[in-house]
Amino acid sequence: APTHRDYEAGWTPRLDLATLADQLGEDTVLLVRGHYFYDGTPSPLTALRRTGRVIDVSAYDPVEDLALAADALVTDYSSIMFDYANLDRPIVIYADDWETYRSTRGVYFDLPAEPPGQVARTQRELTEILTTTAWRDEGATKARAAFRRRFCEYDDGHAAERVVRRVFLNESEDALPPVVPLEERTPAPTPEEAA
Repeated sequence: APTHRDYEAGWTPRLDLATLADQLGEDTVLLVRGHYFYDGTPSPLTALRRTGRVIDVSAYDPVEDLALAADALVTDYSSIMFDYANLDRPIVIYADDWETYRSTRGVYFDLPAEPPGQVARTQRELTEILTTTAWRDEGATKARAAFRRRFCEYDDGHAAERVVRRVFLNESEDALPPVVPLEERTPAPTPEEAA
């Protein structure tokens, strides 16, 4: 799930997806979604569809369905990481152009220093993370927990209700539903758990 880059015209995958799929093995299917800014442009993924292991889901809506179908998220700087973190599933950041992106687009925090999981700077590093248990090891789990504490504190299914009731209906904070603590939430099961 890559994000838009102001300094690039159009979307070209930053990874060799066919090679990555081959290295991850036959049991892995990559669902690849380009940024919505590129809707209507010819997909650079068309040639990869023949194998069925790299599927272009750029035109699929809603993106939340794709998140529910995924065992893990590989993304760059896309805001989808914040929504996906609520599922408490592994997230891997692919930050091959972090310095350029940070200086050109601007960022709110140092993602490689405070990631929601493992960080890869090259395709080789990404492959190593995904072909070992690193993507879901203790370090990745701890990083995701810290990320969720920082960014998902209020995302308990009642956040919009609290905003509407407080801001638009002027209800007191005492009248609002309490925030369900992270450790008491039950995220949706992974596809593997649901099977």
